[in-house]
Amino acid sequence: MGASMSDEIPGRVQAELTRLRAERQVFTAEQDRLKAKLAETEHELREATAGASSNEGDSAELNQKLASQQEELNVAKARLRALEAEVLLAHQQRDSLRAELKTCREERDRLRLALLDAELVVSAGVVDADILPGGEPSADRQRLLNAERLAAEMARELDATRRTVSWRVTAPLRVVRKKMDRP
Repeated sequence: MGASMSDEIPGRVQAELTRLRAERQVFTAEQDRLKAKLAETEHELREATAGASSNEGDSAELNQKLASQQEELNVAKARLRALEAEVLLAHQQRDSLRAELKTCREERDRLRLALLDAELVVSAGVVDADILPGGEPSADRQRLLNAERLAAEMARELDATRRTVSWRVTAPLRVVRKKMDRP
């Protein structure tokens, strides 16, 4: 029946039919190719979308870490400022205590000198009996008291010099010098 039908169709129509069949095959092949390309593109799009959402997750995670580290940095800066303020306060207190210590040492030295003066007066035996009945010591006694005070003051200064560190450190040098001066 197929042969009889092709015999009944005129040549021109048969040629057109063959051309249409060939076009249909080309179009079908092109359609298959485009469908395959579409499927491949959809697959790439899905992968890219999945990668993008994964990247978005990574990006969000990185942003969160960055914010966390920024917050830690701010806390560390605040701690640093607080510590710097504490150090400054400690330096001020140290300076204040040093000044107070200096004042205390000066007071101690002054009291030591006053004590030495009192001890010298007691050891010199100065008593109120040496004062004349008019309330003033005699001229000879006044010169004697002045000389004793001067001697006591010089003894105090000599004693204070001998108690210094430099005097004690240079003691061996003075011994050697004395031995060298002897014939």
